[in-house]
Amino acid sequence: SLVVSSAKLAKEILKTHDLQFCSRPALVGQQKLSYNGLDLAFSPYDGYWREIRKICVIHLFNSNRVENFRPIREDEVSRMIEKISKSVAASNPVNLSEVMMSLTSTIICRIGFGKRYDDDKATSARSRFHALLNETQALFVSFFVTDYFPFMGWIDKLTGMMQRLQNNFQELDRFYQELIDEHLDPNRTKSELAQQEDIIDVLLQIRKDRGFKVDLTLDHIKAVLMTRAQAQT
Repeated sequence: SLVVSSAKLAKEILKTHDLQFCSRPALVGQQKLSYNGLDLAFSPYDGYWREIRKICVIHLFNSNRVENFRPIREDEVSRMIEKISKSVAASNPVNLSEVMMSLTSTIICRIGFGKRYDDDKATSARSRFHALLNETQALFVSFFVTDYFPFMGWIDKLTGMMQRLQNNFQELDRFYQELIDEHLDPNRTKSELAQQEDIIDVLLQIRKDRGFKVDLTLDHIKAVLMTRAQAQT
């Protein structure tokens, strides 16, 4: 961490040497899980970052897109209130942490993937998604000896941290690949809740149109999905 305690230093960092301080350090866990910095959060500040930011701002985070997803947010909040009301009426305790986590992940899934994992029939899929999110968040902030002493990277292998990171990445990649394959299926039928265009639909269309300097690959799409899921949880 860097503490800036004076206006003079703030000017040095934020204005004079802005380019030197605007990128994140390339940490092992973050680089692996962001597909070697292909996402918006962990990519170094360069031409690629500016282009991927342009894609996100124009197509994913614009006001029209946010407004289009408003019915999904309102529907999920209504479902949450109804669920809490039923629990209160039955004098059952309510774990607000679990309820809010469920609300957030369900909104993420509906907006990002066109799926709703909070139904009783989707218990296993919901558990898988939550487990992946929790493990990914933990690995993002985990301590890797390699980050501080590169020549001692063998310690991370000895402690099992590198294998844990690899296992999580492979499972996360498999999860996103399954979702993308479903969206690429020409015979795909959308459920009633997924009639609206979701984030994967948008990114696949951008990949097809090739209207930006960056030619999106499936890894780019997975990296953007990963960052979006982590940022909202």
